[in-house]
Parts: sequence; structure tokens; C-alpha cells
Amino acid sequence: MNRRILSLFFGTLLAVAGMMPAVAQEDEGVAAEPRARKGGRVTITFRDIPAEDKANVDGHYDVSNDDGTIGLPYLSSRVRVVGKTARQLEEMVRKLYIDQKIYSRPIVTAAVGSDDEKLSLLQRRITVTGYVNAKKPVMYRPGITLIQALVECGDISMHGSRNIQVTRKGVTRTYDYFSAKDRSIQLRPNDEIYVQQRGAFEGRPSKLLP
Repeated sequence: MNRRILSLFFGTLLAVAGMMPAVAQEDEGVAAEPRARKGGRVTITFRDIPAEDKANVDGHYDVSNDDGTIGLPYLSSRVRVVGKTARQLEEMVRKLYIDQKIYSRPIVTAAVGSDDEKLSLLQRRITVTGYVNAKKPVMYRPGITLIQALVECGDISMHGSRNIQVTRKGVTRTYDYFSAKDRSIQLRPNDEIYVQQRGAFEGRPSKLLP
């Protein structure tokens, strides 16, 4: 009798243990970045390209149901995007335009998801104000960093301070524009970035700090 009870006990433990990886994978899936899918749509915008090209290359691109590709202007062939995150798309598209000698140093921003998901992202903004070259809200996307948000606003102006304030849920922290670590902090929806005015004796280091 005792052996049967022990056997049932250990059998139950093994069953529970076998279920744990599946639960972990499910949790990871919830937090995972959205990826381009067949029949879906990606949104791609460019900066630092000729002004006359903006209207041609910025826009929404439908992902083919057949091969998971999109057609981007000026490129020699269609681009397979299925399974890519927004960050992977940004890197891939930027490299393609540089490798094919279309643009020299484009800045590419991408968003991935269904129409409902894109609408949700559009409603989740990062506000950038103060001494930047273009004060405007920046569309939130998973993984966006402080320096990326600043660059989308034309970067800090010549009168902008290296001290960058980021307010999140009422708590304000100050980051150093010239710190590689501070530049790479990841932002959250509804963060507020404020670039202070540069002080009279504020220095500009010649290279990035750790």
C-alpha cells in the first residue's frame, strides 16, 4: 500500500514538473516583441535621407501571404520580413539601403503588428521637449532607447545640456547624454524626456564615456 502511495506521489511530481516548461514558454510569449507575420503589416519610416524621397519610402507595407515579403522602393528585390521584430527590421532595412548604395546613413524606424496593435502603439507615446531640434512626441516601440528617441527629434540642440531628464510615473531621473550606459536605457510608454539648457561652463567630452 505504501509503495502505491509513493508511486502516485512521485508520478504527480513528475507530471507537474513536465508542465513547468510549457508555462514558462507561455509567459515568455506574452512578453515577447511582436514579429512580422504573413498577411500582417509593418510600418517603416526614414530619417537623414533626401526630403523628396520621404513620401516615397515612408509608409505601411503589407506582408505577402505567399512568401512573407514586402516591396520597398528602390531596392533590387522584395525583402523577406516574416518573423522579424521591429528592431531586426530596422537593422536589416538600413543595411540593405546602404549596401545597395541608395542612402549613405539612413536612420530607420519600424513598427510591427496588426492594425489594432499599431493603433495601440500610436496611442503610447514618449514626449520629448526642451532643447532639442524638433520637439514632438515619439511613437513608442519595444526596445526604444533614450538616444533613439532624441535622434528622432533631431538630437539635442547646440544649446541643449548633456543632462537629460526622464520622468516616468511622476519620478524624474537625470541621465548623461555622453554616457554610453545612459544613452542605451530603454524607455517605456508615456515617458517624458526633457533636455535642459546647457550651462555656461558645461563641457562636451570628445568621446563617449562608459
